[in-house]
Amino acid sequence: MRCRILVLCAFICLFVILTEARQRKVNHSADRRSLAVRRGHRNQRSSARHGAGLAARSRNQRKRRLNAAKRSRRRRNLARKANRKIKAKTESVVRSGSSYATLPLDFQQNFVRTTDNLRSEKSFLANRYGFSFSKTSGTATLKNTANMEYTCKMNIGTPKQKFTVLPDTGSSNIWVPGPHCRSKACKKHKQYHPAKSSTYVKNGKSFAITYGSGSVAGVLAKDTVRIDGLAVTNQTFGMTTKEPGTTLVTSNFDGILGLGYRSIAVDNVKTLVENMCSEDVITSCKFAICMKGGGSSARGGALIFGSSKTSAYSGSHSYTYTPVTKKGYWQFTLQDIYVGGTKVSGSVQAIVDSGTSLITAPTAIYKKINKVIGCTATSSGECWMKCSKKIPDFAFVIAGKKFVVKGNKMKLKVRTNRGKTVCISAVSEVPDEPVILGDAFIRHFCTEFDLANNRIGFAATTYAT
Repeated sequence: MRCRILVLCAFICLFVILTEARQRKVNHSADRRSLAVRRGHRNQRSSARHGAGLAARSRNQRKRRLNAAKRSRRRRNLARKANRKIKAKTESVVRSGSSYATLPLDFQQNFVRTTDNLRSEKSFLANRYGFSFSKTSGTATLKNTANMEYTCKMNIGTPKQKFTVLPDTGSSNIWVPGPHCRSKACKKHKQYHPAKSSTYVKNGKSFAITYGSGSVAGVLAKDTVRIDGLAVTNQTFGMTTKEPGTTLVTSNFDGILGLGYRSIAVDNVKTLVENMCSEDVITSCKFAICMKGGGSSARGGALIFGSSKTSAYSGSHSYTYTPVTKKGYWQFTLQDIYVGGTKVSGSVQAIVDSGTSLITAPTAIYKKINKVIGCTATSSGECWMKCSKKIPDFAFVIAGKKFVVKGNKMKLKVRTNRGKTVCISAVSEVPDEPVILGDAFIRHFCTEFDLANNRIGFAATTYAT
């Protein structure tokens, strides 16, 4: 009996063990399925997030591309509109017959030249016009420029590169310091950089302009040149690579704006005014210079392109015209010269030269002038006097009309090497014609240079000169 009970207990225990084992197996399978499901859900969520991120990035990239395209189109449209406006404005101005510009001249304040400046300027003139002064100092190269008092502004390139230039009716080329010039003068002034201009056109031809015992040398280039809003495209000008001497180091201008005829241009370059006329940039093929002198004012008058309306500078004074006798320099016939009541010259050829402050006269006329005013002539071709000395008025007869310059305006203050200030006659000696009429004459008369009619006009200024 006892054995049966033990066997029965053993069967019951075995049954319980097998049942529990089966239950554990079922639970383990369920757990594995649940884990798989959870992992599947996590993978699905991760894939969804990754897909959403890619889609967002793709949308952002498309948006950026679209925005960039819009900005580009907007810039192009604005540029086209601006060009149309400029073109329309230019065409409108040209058609209306009012295309001109008035450019202020700047004046070197309280200017007093030195004897070195004076003699170097004479050396410069001798080289320009092919004559010689007696015993003009040859020690300085380009020493003339320090006493060229009147300057104006000019822009070259796109965008604009700004320069201060000397308006010079005694030459016909434009030049400014170039990017490869290592002369001290270039480093002290603004230099033109072709790489910064979208309208620059390479030329590469060499040029050289002689001044005194040295020369400004460089290469030619083309670019847009602007004067007070008047633009000439593809204007040929010089980029200097060498500016010898010491004068340009301290000069108050960067370069030269030549305003003479093309026939005296180095390399036969077409002049700025000639291009203004042929391209209808100005409707009247002329320009005028009205200078103001003395005092401490920085403004020294005006350079006017395309018009002879100078009433703001000449008042009601009308122009007296005389024909150009030789196209090159602005040359004409000066009929007579008087000092006080004494006639010191009959008919001679004369040149209007805004690039110098001097007046020159042939030896015979020079000696007669000195005798009348009572100055002391020197071996270097100047005539010295005390600044307190009173001298008679000068009268220059042009086209039958007398143009009078007060005697006290025909004296120039000069500082000697010892620091003493003295006065000399504004007239210097040259061996022969032509007479050169520089700023000492021009500042008293608005001067019109008419290329269309090959004539020069003079009208008295209303400035306190």
